[in-house]
Amino acid sequence: MKEKIDQYFGITKSGSTYKRELTGGLTAFLAMSYVIFVNPIILGQAGMPQDAVFMSTILSSAIAMLIMGLWARFPLGLAPCMSMNAFFAYSVVLQMGKTWQEALASVLVASILFLILAISGVRSKIITAIPATVKQAGTVGLGIFIAFVSFKNSGIIVPDEGMFIKFGGFDNPNVIIAFFGLLVAAFFLVRKNQYAVFLGMIGAALCGLFIRFGATMDWFNLSETVVAGLPQLPAGSPVVIPVEPMQAMLDETFLVAFKNLDKMLSLDSFIVILTFLFLDFFGTATTLSAAATQVSDIKSEKFEDNKRIYSADALGTFFGSLFGTSSLSTYIESVSGIIAGARTGLMSVVVAILFLLSAFFFPLLSLVTSAVTTPAMVVIGIFMMQNIRNIRWDGPFEEIIPAFLTIVMMPLTGSIALGLVLGFLSYEICMIFAKRTNEIPKAMHVISIISIAYLFTL
Repeated sequence: MKEKIDQYFGITKSGSTYKRELTGGLTAFLAMSYVIFVNPIILGQAGMPQDAVFMSTILSSAIAMLIMGLWARFPLGLAPCMSMNAFFAYSVVLQMGKTWQEALASVLVASILFLILAISGVRSKIITAIPATVKQAGTVGLGIFIAFVSFKNSGIIVPDEGMFIKFGGFDNPNVIIAFFGLLVAAFFLVRKNQYAVFLGMIGAALCGLFIRFGATMDWFNLSETVVAGLPQLPAGSPVVIPVEPMQAMLDETFLVAFKNLDKMLSLDSFIVILTFLFLDFFGTATTLSAAATQVSDIKSEKFEDNKRIYSADALGTFFGSLFGTSSLSTYIESVSGIIAGARTGLMSVVVAILFLLSAFFFPLLSLVTSAVTTPAMVVIGIFMMQNIRNIRWDGPFEEIIPAFLTIVMMPLTGSIALGLVLGFLSYEICMIFAKRTNEIPKAMHVISIISIAYLFTL
């Protein structure tokens, strides 16, 4: 059996070992595991039942990674993407007024389109048509947007009539919790610890538990409402058979996407579907590029042109929409498994098994609040912000203007889709002003027309 597994995954052939694959799988899981608790919090703000999302996150991620490991045979982890669940909750539901059921249907349609494009090879043509400056700026804008939302949800920033926003103040214990978690995450980031995100959340949770304990001991004078929103230990055992979240998923989110497909015929729904599709393209392409740099003996083209990798991503999103979660994507955090020595799909299988086992820790959700997730969201924002160095700020203004508008309009308007649309349109217009129309890909004209149509839906 051991030899068959070795031959199937090509462990020895790739220069790896069972120990490296197992270590890489554990490393990638620890680096990615925060999504199990963060995703329900974000989608919960869109009105989705958190216990159901907890279960759908685990199941869809595990299935996607089994496909990636057993079929594509690559060492990559997949889970609900942080930028896309933010777009799902804050833009599609809270801003555009769609129901979360309709948003799930949009994810379902986008996953099917992604699968078709991945298999047919059209995917690469679409990615090529999008200007690099907008791609990179979109990633940066998403990072700022995610950090901005986490600051707001934790109380670090609050509304202000004069300056629009201001610092929330340390009289809010959630601000203290968030900052303490950030300090912990920063400590481990500086020391190049790959578990910085995970440890930052643990630090924030422990800080929250200390404040809750202090309130019960009358060390701190906090209202009952404030105390109720602090992290707390589960009432019973932290390890249980996940009957309740599984039942919640089956009752409230399973197959809901199919039941709302008839509402996908409107123009604004079409724009939402395309945006999910674009975001999935960008997320996967960025992660593959990062992964390729960590494996010196594998050319980046082997990652980027592999149809099975993109198909696994699309299939993961398809199952995620059926179970009840936002789009899945390959995770930049899973590259930590490659750095730890993994080289084959066995790593992905190990991560999938660990995700399934994590379902038994459902009660620990009571520890995870918006303040506790702030370190994770900010660190993700930091990683995404690093793409700003790939934008040619000393280049022509027909590249600088679209990049600037894309970056600033995402957080300032609270709309990821609008930021991308303005980036697409400004690029097209500026290229015309620069008399470089012949350099604009034909597919970009189609994207611009769709972008104009989107503006009329606002």
